[in-house]
Amino acid sequence: MAETSDKAVDSAASPPAVRPRRVAFPWLSSLAGLALGAYLLAAGEPQLLREFGLMPDGYRLHPLLQTLEVKLAALLIFALLILRDVFHHSRRLSAFDRDIERLRTELNQVWQSKKQLQLKAHTYAGHADKLKLFISEKLLEYIEYDEKFLHFKSIAAEVRHNGVICFDKVQTALQAHLEQGQYPSDEDHARDRDAFDAMRYLWDLLDLSTTDNIALHIGNQLCECEEHYYQRLLNDDTSEAVPHRPDYLPRRATLKALAPLLQDSPTRLEALDERANERLTLDDDPQFRAYLDPTDSLLGNENHFVLMLENLLKNAQFFARKKAKSKYNRVALTLGQRGARVELAVYNRGPHIDPDAMEQIFQLGYSTRRAREHHGKGLGLFFVQEIVKGYEGRVQVENIENRSAYYSLRIALADGQLTTEVIEVTLNEDGQPQCRRAQTLSDPSAPGATALEWDFEQAITRVELTPTGSQDTLALELDPTGARETLLDPQNPAIPRWALEVQPRRKGGKLTFTPLDVAGVCFRVLLPTAASRVEGDDEDLDALAPQVEDLNRPFEALEEYRG
Repeated sequence: MAETSDKAVDSAASPPAVRPRRVAFPWLSSLAGLALGAYLLAAGEPQLLREFGLMPDGYRLHPLLQTLEVKLAALLIFALLILRDVFHHSRRLSAFDRDIERLRTELNQVWQSKKQLQLKAHTYAGHADKLKLFISEKLLEYIEYDEKFLHFKSIAAEVRHNGVICFDKVQTALQAHLEQGQYPSDEDHARDRDAFDAMRYLWDLLDLSTTDNIALHIGNQLCECEEHYYQRLLNDDTSEAVPHRPDYLPRRATLKALAPLLQDSPTRLEALDERANERLTLDDDPQFRAYLDPTDSLLGNENHFVLMLENLLKNAQFFARKKAKSKYNRVALTLGQRGARVELAVYNRGPHIDPDAMEQIFQLGYSTRRAREHHGKGLGLFFVQEIVKGYEGRVQVENIENRSAYYSLRIALADGQLTTEVIEVTLNEDGQPQCRRAQTLSDPSAPGATALEWDFEQAITRVELTPTGSQDTLALELDPTGARETLLDPQNPAIPRWALEVQPRRKGGKLTFTPLDVAGVCFRVLLPTAASRVEGDDEDLDALAPQVEDLNRPFEALEEYRG
C-alpha cells in the first residue's frame, strides 16, 4: 500500500507519460486534386488557362492525354489517393482518440492520488490531534498526581516536624510507665506496651514516607546496622556495645503484621512464637493460613518489614474477596529460608495479572483496583518494592495455574480389605479442575465431577495417596471411632491442590476426594539475612527462584502414565 502511494506521488510530480499524436493534413490528395483540376482545365478549357497566363499561347496537350481513358485513369488515381488519405486519417484519428483516453486515465490517476494524499493528510492530522490530546491529558494527570504526592509528602513532613515534641512526650511517658511495672493487671501492661509499639510504628511510617528515596534510606540504615551487628559479634557484652539492636527475627515481625488481621489474640501469637525451632502453623482463621518456619535474623528496622508485609497481605485480602467464598479460598502466607535468603510468599486466589502489567504494578500510582467501591492509590506495592530494593533483595509475582494430574488412592478397611483407585484430574473449558475414576479413562467423553466419593460398609483405618509416577506416598492413619478428618496436600500446604475427607459412620465410612481450584497470584520476596550481608555472601538470586522444571516435575509422570 505504501509502495502504491509512493508511485502515485512520483507520477504526480513527473510530466505526463502519454502525449497525443498529431493528425497530418492530407497533402497528397489535395495536391492530386489541384493537379487533376489543372489537367481537366488544360484538356477541356485551355483558353481559360491562357487568359490567366497559366498556359503559354499555342501550347496544346498531347492528344493521348485528352482521351477519355486517360481522364478516367486520372480520376481513378485521384479517387485512390482520396481513399488512401481517408484510410490513414481514420487510423490516426483512432490513435489520437486512444491517446486522449490514456491521457484522461493518467490525469484521473493523478487526481485520485492527490485525493488519497489529502485524505491521508487529514487522517494523520486527526491522529496527531488525538495524540496531542492524549499526551496533554496524561501530562495533566501526572502533574496532578505529582502535586498530590508532593502535597502528601509535605503534609507528612509537617506532621512529622510538629509531632516530634508530642511524640517524645508520649513515648517518654509510656516508657517510664512500662519501666515502673506498676500495673494492676497484665491486660493494662499489654495495652501500654501495644501503645508504645504503635507509637514507634507510626514514627517509622512518617520517617519513611518523608524520605526522598525510600530504598536509599533503608540501604543507609542497613549499612549502619551492619556495623553495629559486626561489633556485637566481636563483643560479648552486647548491651553496651551497640546503641540498639541492629537485627530482628522475621517470624516475630510477621506475627506483628498478621496480628491485626487474625482472630487470634496477640498474646497467643507471642506464645506460639516462643517455639523457636518448630514450624508455626496458623490454620484456624477464616481468611488466612500461615506456615512460618524459623529463619536467621534480618538487619534493619523491624517496622519496615511489617509495613512491607502489611501491604502484601492487604493486597491479597482485597483480591481474594473477589472470588466465591470457599473454605479453601484463603490467603496463604509462608515464611522460610532458602540458602542465605529469607523467603516470604503471599498467595491469594484472585484473578491472574496480565504479564505486561507485572512490572507496572510496582510503579508509583499504578493500581488495578478500579472498582467503584474502591480506588487504589498505587502506594502499597510501590512501598513493597522500595523496601525490597533497600534490602538488595528481590520481589517476584507469578500466576498460579491449575494442572492435570493422576493419583493412586489406596484404602485400608477394618476387616483388612484393601481397595485401590486411580484418579484422573483434568481441566474443564473454564480451566476448573474435575476428576473421574480410572474405570472411565477408556471413555474420553465420560464427564468429570467436582469430587469423587466412596462408601464402605467397614470402617476406614488408613488411606494412602500417591501421585502417579512419584515415590512420595502420603499416609493418613485414622481412628475408626474418631470424628471427620480432612487432609490437604501436605507437599503444598500453602497452595494445596487436593483435599481428602474421611467421614466415619456408625457402620462403615465415607471417603471424598476433591481437586481444588488453585488458580491465583503469588508474591515472593527474597531478603538477604544479617549473617550473609556481613560475610559478603552474594548468592545468585536467580538460582534461588523456583525453577519451572522443579515446579513441573510432579507432573512429568503424567505424560509417562498416558504413554
